[in-house]
Amino acid sequence: MSQPAITPWGTIADALDSEPDEPSTPPASQEDIMGPTPTMMEQITPEMVAAGYQPGMSGQPVVVAGDSKGPKIPLIVAAVLVGFGLLGFIIGGVAGASFEDALMGASTVDYTSDIGTNGTLVHDDADNAGEAGWYLLIPGDPKADENDNGIMDACEGINFRIADGDGNDASERAARISCSTDLNAKNSNANEPYFDITDHIVVARICHTIADDTGESEHRCVVGESFTITNDAGVNMSVVDLDEMWIPIFEESAGTLVVAGGSFFAGCCSICGGIIALIVGLLRFGGGKQPSVQYQIR
Repeated sequence: MSQPAITPWGTIADALDSEPDEPSTPPASQEDIMGPTPTMMEQITPEMVAAGYQPGMSGQPVVVAGDSKGPKIPLIVAAVLVGFGLLGFIIGGVAGASFEDALMGASTVDYTSDIGTNGTLVHDDADNAGEAGWYLLIPGDPKADENDNGIMDACEGINFRIADGDGNDASERAARISCSTDLNAKNSNANEPYFDITDHIVVARICHTIADDTGESEHRCVVGESFTITNDAGVNMSVVDLDEMWIPIFEESAGTLVVAGGSFFAGCCSICGGIIALIVGLLRFGGGKQPSVQYQIR
């Protein structure tokens, strides 16, 4: 029997059937061709290990935060200090007002003495700190000035004289004598507080030897020196011992003065500290907190 004729289509089919099977070896990957993917080389630090990182573990994010402090804490400190400062000023103000009320509410009744038309005073300064001295009073209305000449009517035409123990005139060095109604006039007694004095005029301040801010005292009176007071109109006079009036007030108000002074001092210190803290806080507003930086560790 003869072989069947081979056609071109049969030859193609046989060629396809005879193709070898696909090789068992997998094809090369992109990594085999290009090499391993590069990774970030980071030094392993104790902080990374403490955070849980171990060599060979999979990629792990590490966050590095800014360590600069923001303005929050200084501003809080400033607010607290300013609050304490204001509280100190309030307490000091209340205590100071209480002391001022005690001074203005002083009574002169128990410290006023009549000396008639001729009297003698002895300057006594036991603590060498100066004396508040005396008020010299005569009957009259301190606001009465019918002819508008700037002189209290009750003093019109009256001359007062203060003599030392030798009979010499000591009016200028030992007293401020004035019946002027002008509050701004030099050496006027119009600004003197009258306390509870009524129906009388302060015509003189005698032996006021307490030093002022410059260390100078208004009058020059020697301890133990005596002064004789007279007037040429035969007007009855009286004196108020200001030192004797002030002593019990200062003794009773000593605690108030300490509280007032201490509160004002503490208030000033707190306000100054608050201002410094506020400035520090404001300066830190520009930088603020540094942003966090995240690294990927492989």
